[in-house]
This record gives sequence, structure tokens and C-alpha cells, in this order.
Amino acid sequence: MAEQLAEYLVGVEDFLQWESAQEFKYELIDNRVYPMTGASRPHNLITARLIALLINSLHSRDCEVYPSDMRVQVDDAGTYTYPDAVVVCGEPRFRPYAMQDTLLNPALLIEVLSPSTELVDRNQKRRQYLQIPSLIGYLLVAQNKPLIQAHLRVDSDWRYQTWQGLDSTAVIEALDCELPLREIYRKVGVE
Repeated sequence: MAEQLAEYLVGVEDFLQWESAQEFKYELIDNRVYPMTGASRPHNLITARLIALLINSLHSRDCEVYPSDMRVQVDDAGTYTYPDAVVVCGEPRFRPYAMQDTLLNPALLIEVLSPSTELVDRNQKRRQYLQIPSLIGYLLVAQNKPLIQAHLRVDSDWRYQTWQGLDSTAVIEALDCELPLREIYRKVGVE
């Protein structure tokens, strides 16, 4: 059914009402519905470690860290996603009438790449995420090797940066946050 829905354009309000009644989560990207699939063991380990590191690193700052159940309104036109991890700093703002389940002002969005979602994460999501005024960073995290690719806002420009190898540490300067790849990939079985 989700594959059929992905073929049809839907309105935002229709999507939000429909999705709230579903057993599983769906994303709306460019007004197209995409099912959220289950994650592999490496995907879950990496996501859990990233969230733990972010919580520990940001504990003294006015920031909150959310797992993949926090929906993000990317734009008004028809993109609502569930990133693998979301950081908001300052007062979180939510979509009116959405029961605080749709965040409007993320600071950092993280997607752990999966074969089935990598093209969308790298292309449509990246293009749209980088338009969010509050966003300071978008991280793409590989599952099969220790690699983080980042788009980081520096003043009004976006800078692309990568960290590769278990001895690397991803540094998000705007959050004063360090993410050691050795910790992120612990027990994942990558070299």
C-alpha cells in the first residue's frame, strides 16, 4: 500500500491525518509518501551511540536530543521527515495543533545511511534540509565503514566536511560537540 501511496501526491493536512492513524511511520518528501522501513543492527547501534554521545556532549547546554520518533517539518509545502537523530537548541518550536510531535526548528539533523534510503538522504533531504533557517548541520553517517559526511553552516554559507576512520573525531563547532568515530562504531564490526 505504501508503494502505491508514494506514486500519488497528497496534501499536508491529509497526510498528517492519515499518518496519525497508521501503525507504522511514513515520511512525506516533496508531497510523496514513503514508508519508514525497519533498521539493521548496525544502523540501530550507530544511532543509539550517536544519541548517547550527543546527550553527554550537550548536557550543560540548552539543547535537547531526540531519536527518530520526532517528526520534523522541513518546509510548508510538503516535506515531513523522521531523521535518525535530531538536536534542537533553545526553545523547541512545534507545529500548531500537532501535540508537540512535529518540530519546526532543528539545529542538527542526522541520517544513518541505509541502502534503501541513501539516495533520498543525499539528494532530496539534503537539498531541503539545508534550507531550514535554524539548521546548523546535517550529518550523513555510513553504516558499513567509519565515515561521517557533514554539511555545516558557517556564517551564511554551507561547508562540506568528512571524517573517516576509527581514529577520527567529528567536530560540530557551533555546538561545541565532539563525536569520536571509535565510539560511534563500537561493536559494529567495521575497520
